[in-house]
Amino acid sequence: MEQTWAPDDFEVIVVDDADMPEAVAPIVEAARPWACRLSSQKNRGAAAARNAGAKLARGRLLAFTDDDCRPEPRWLEALGEAMAIEREGALVGGRVVNALVRDPFASATQALVDFLVADGTLGAGQGGLSTSNNLCVPRALFLELGGFDEAFRGAGGEDREFCLRWAHGARPSVYAPAAVVRHAHDLTLGGFVRQHYAYGCGAALLRRRALAHGYGPVPLERASFYWDLLRYPRRTAEADARVQQSFLFLLSQLANAAGYFRERFGAAR
Repeated sequence: MEQTWAPDDFEVIVVDDADMPEAVAPIVEAARPWACRLSSQKNRGAAAARNAGAKLARGRLLAFTDDDCRPEPRWLEALGEAMAIEREGALVGGRVVNALVRDPFASATQALVDFLVADGTLGAGQGGLSTSNNLCVPRALFLELGGFDEAFRGAGGEDREFCLRWAHGARPSVYAPAAVVRHAHDLTLGGFVRQHYAYGCGAALLRRRALAHGYGPVPLERASFYWDLLRYPRRTAEADARVQQSFLFLLSQLANAAGYFRERFGAAR
C-alpha cells in the first residue's frame, strides 16, 4: 500500500476475522515500511472487525478499507485534505473503482454501488451512502457514536446503517472523488446472487436497527428509485455490456428482495 504520506504519518492495522494469523502474516510483513499491527478474532463479522481496529488505532482519523481493495497512492492524502476542509468533523467517503473490468458480476455490483452513491439517498430525506471499503471518520466521533453496529455479521448493511446514524445527528458527510480505492472482488453468477441476497438481508436488519437506535422508521425506496436503477446501465455501461448489465441489475434486485423478505419475516417468527 504505497502512499504519498510519510510512513511516520499513519499506521496500518490488519484485523483478521477468520483467526488465521499464519495466512495474514505475509500481509503484515509486506506492510513493514509502515507501523503495522495484526489483531485476530474468530468470525465475528466485518463490523466487529472494523470496530476492533478503531479501538486499537492511535491516530485522530480512521480510514477503512477491505482486504480485496488496493488504495491508490494519494488515498490518505485526499481523505486528509477533505477532512481538513471540514475541520475534522465530517464523514468522508472516497471513490471506489472496479479493478476487475472483465468480470461482468463485479462490474455490475460496482455499478449498483455507484448508482446508490450518485442517487444520494437511502430512503426519503435520509443521509448519503459512503461504503465501508473507502470511508474516513474522526476516531473520537466514531467511538462516541458506538462504531459500526455489530448486529450486522454478514456482508452488507453496516456501512449504510452507520451513515444513517451519522446523518441523524446532523453531522456532515463529504464525498472525496480523489480518494480512490480499486476493488477486486471476483464473483461468479452464484456468488453474485448470494451477495445481493445478503444485501437484502442487511436492508431488512437495517430497518429493525433504525427503530432500535431511534432514528427510524426507514421507508422503502420510492418506485422511481427502482425505475432509475434499472435504467442506469443504459446511461453508464459500454454499449456492448448494457443488455448484460441491465439483466444483472434485475437479477440483483430479485435476489435482494428475496433476502429482504426472508430476513424480515423470518425474524418476525
